Amino acid sequence: MGIENLLKSNILVTTVDAVVNWGRKYSLWPMPMGTACCAIELMSTLASRYDMGRFGAERLSFSPRQADLMIVAGRVSIKMMPVVIRIWEEIPEPKWCIAMGACASSGGVFDTYTLVQGIDQFIPVDVYIPGCPPRPEGVLDALVKIQKLVEQDSIKKRK
Repeated sequence: MGIENLLKSNILVTTVDAVVNWGRKYSLWPMPMGTACCAIELMSTLASRYDMGRFGAERLSFSPRQADLMIVAGRVSIKMMPVVIRIWEEIPEPKWCIAMGACASSGGVFDTYTLVQGIDQFIPVDVYIPGCPPRPEGVLDALVKIQKLVEQDSIKKRK
């Protein structure tokens, strides 16, 4: 085997963005913000039947400083919204958000003065999961969509 063949078979060319995003894509640390029945479906997504760990997101973080994905599952009251905003602001960049269920996405059937009619009025949402409550398959689909967003991210865009 000549030196040229040895070099051709052992050289890998890639970008820093591709390597970093590959690592981020398969090591998301979700911060669950479960306020209602959607949180039960989120728990079932983590269990053995659906196993969110297959996608690299099994380690839930209950500290916002160690999370990079916030999952708001359920209805959010006006009094609770400042807490959600504070938690969102404490998550370091890069960060992503999933609005899980009809209540978090648009207020759902609870069109009252006490509940927020969609968390996207206060924090940026990357992926919406429809349903009341959404099925675990919907949560996994949203996670895959977040992974695609992570894959397209660039270090150059970060400050």
